[in-house]
Amino acid sequence: MKPESDAFVIAESDLEIINALQLNPRASWTQLSSVLDMDSTTIARRWRRLVSNGHSWVNAVAIGRTHIFGYLLIRTTQDAVADVGERLRELACAYLLARTEGEYEYFVGVVAADQKSLDALVCEHLAADPGILSIRSRVGVKVYRDGFSWEPGALGQAGRAQLATAAAPADPTVFRESDGALLEALGRDGRASYARLAAICGTNETAIRRRLAQLTASRQLIFRCDVSQQAVGLPFEVIFDVAVDGSTDELGNLVSSWPEIRLLVATTGTANMLISVWLSSLAQSLVVEDRLRRIGSVRILDRRVSLYPMKRFGQLLGPSGVAEGHVPVAIWGAGDVIR
Repeated sequence: MKPESDAFVIAESDLEIINALQLNPRASWTQLSSVLDMDSTTIARRWRRLVSNGHSWVNAVAIGRTHIFGYLLIRTTQDAVADVGERLRELACAYLLARTEGEYEYFVGVVAADQKSLDALVCEHLAADPGILSIRSRVGVKVYRDGFSWEPGALGQAGRAQLATAAAPADPTVFRESDGALLEALGRDGRASYARLAAICGTNETAIRRRLAQLTASRQLIFRCDVSQQAVGLPFEVIFDVAVDGSTDELGNLVSSWPEIRLLVATTGTANMLISVWLSSLAQSLVVEDRLRRIGSVRILDRRVSLYPMKRFGQLLGPSGVAEGHVPVAIWGAGDVIR
């Protein structure tokens, strides 16, 4: 992929395509055409350009319904910063990764099967890395907003209604060993055609359609359309550690509607709320801080600037923020095909 300038911002019409795919990641070009008032050929061409330039992508995350999230701050030795970062990029359970300023060099979001697995990941696997000096960890308790629900707000209510899919009770489908090739292919390209998936998996399109419907209905497999921060004019990320003295639900429900919020999750620890925001300038972080402080039960304990967002749900990002590769997300300690 050819990186674009950091100042590049995609056109509004392309932003509408991205927003539509965030609502329905595998919608057909014909379906999108009726929503976006563009012909399907134009939409397909524009999407291919966005993908080839690394500005947007659709992938599938096969993490199932049973897992826990951990959020780690990692301090490294001075001479091992880059090497540790590369090892974390290749670690499949590290679904979020950013190099940050401050006391800790890395902020990492990890997914593990259970508490015991998370403990093994931190205290055995990561602690054995000679480049890592210390690790601070906390466990996610409740997610109020994340990258799956973040949108640029380019579509109106009519378009959103046309693309909405009805929520259904999750079926008890579980992953099978034979799903491995399908999961890997969709992790790399969530909009891969049924014909291409059938060829990769050595089966027919009918079988692929049926299995994909089962996995998505069971919520074992979740599709996600994402975008580079630079392309939407929000190149800065600031991560806040917040102590909420009152109800985290009250704060979560209030703050989750703020357009800057990219990640909002209640956690264990003294800093019991983790907040990540995407901004057009670092000065805007002061505005966000002021808004948070006006909420009486909130104390901001720390904040850090993401100097280099390196990975988001398996998508590897280059220094300019564009997609440049993929590592399938896998649960640490799952002990099956998604390990």
